[in-house]
Amino acid sequence: MSEITFTIIFLAFLTAGFFAWFFTHKTREKERLLMIEKGMELPQEEAGRRFSFRFPWLKIGTVVTGLSLGVATAEFLIGFGIFSPGSGAQPVFMFLFGGIGMIIAHFADRDRT
Repeated sequence: MSEITFTIIFLAFLTAGFFAWFFTHKTREKERLLMIEKGMELPQEEAGRRFSFRFPWLKIGTVVTGLSLGVATAEFLIGFGIFSPGSGAQPVFMFLFGGIGMIIAHFADRDRT
């Protein structure tokens, strides 16, 4: 019962967020087109802001790869008997490799911009 309730609430928030974004975007676009039709000049923040958002795929990919390598390393070491299965090695290696992935992602994204 709680999983179904959580799923319904999550989908409701997701749908509401999408519609809020969609109608805001559509209204701004109409306003912009009306300003162009009337010969008005667009504000500078509107003109320069057009495609300024970039989704950080490189950072996310690097961090997820680091987390996966941490889990794989922990499983590898548990398989060879270096750590016992209940020792908590998985979270430790996940955070270790995830942190290393964040550091690599920071320097990789800094060089890209």
